[in-house]
Amino acid sequence: MPPSPGRGLFMLNLPPKDPRAFLANFRFGGLLIALIVVIFLLNGIFVVSPSEEAGTRWMGGTPMTSTPLTTGVHFRVPFFETVDRLQTSRSVYTLNGLDVYTNDNQKVTIDVSLIYQIPTSAVMNLLYHVGRAGSVDVESTILPVVRDRALAAFAQYNTLTISDQRAQITAQMRKDISEALQRLFGVNVIDVQLVGIHYSPVFDQSIEEAVRAKNLAVQAENTVAQKRFEGEQKTVTAHAEATAAVERANGEAQATVLQAQAQAKAIETVGDALKNNPEYTRFYGLQHWNGILPQVVGAGSIPMIDLNKGQEATK
Repeated sequence: MPPSPGRGLFMLNLPPKDPRAFLANFRFGGLLIALIVVIFLLNGIFVVSPSEEAGTRWMGGTPMTSTPLTTGVHFRVPFFETVDRLQTSRSVYTLNGLDVYTNDNQKVTIDVSLIYQIPTSAVMNLLYHVGRAGSVDVESTILPVVRDRALAAFAQYNTLTISDQRAQITAQMRKDISEALQRLFGVNVIDVQLVGIHYSPVFDQSIEEAVRAKNLAVQAENTVAQKRFEGEQKTVTAHAEATAAVERANGEAQATVLQAQAQAKAIETVGDALKNNPEYTRFYGLQHWNGILPQVVGAGSIPMIDLNKGQEATK
């Protein structure tokens, strides 16, 4: 008589009559259970590193944590809970190729570097209340704020003064970005740097032309100054030569006067001597006679000089 369906099923659940088969089935079941436990544990345990904090969501939806999970080992329900991590150590975000406009309507392309840090108090808000759940769009959340504050900062300055006022512009951007990110997302901004400023080709060309014109103007001024200096030098030289000529003429005139006065004094002295001493005539004649008698004798008397008398007078 065949067994009933219920009895047959019940008989299938009974252990086999062979003890060795029963032991083999028991070992296989134990290994299977152990494997399931290991897989369960491996998928349930996760580690949060010192540079991050985390939160979990049930089946990718509802957050399961009300406060961030900090450094250490944590457990989640495998296959049902999703772990979201957020870096809380200092992060560097660089925004390249951002176009801004100055107050004279010139386009300038800048590169901005932002160093920021997310405190524990802002982790849950950024993970589950700003943008999409998790940390996939944190940088895209920060980007619009950085762009807006950079545009506002550059709009206050003229293109020609950007290089000179770079420090002021950077300080203004740092202040505005820090206040906005702290107010909107609780993010702490550590530093903002303006790492690059790129002008448009048209503006670069105009600057080069202006510099060239300025250099030409300076060169022209230097030429005029050189010509003026040379003219002044010639004037000084001519004045000096004229003064020297006048001084030389005055010296020659004074020398002539002195010579004439000396001759006149000599003549006066000789005349006085001739008047006061008749014998001085013979003495003067002897001093000035060259010892040669006149070659031509004309009419009239010839003055004779007594040489002996002159010699006696000299003795």
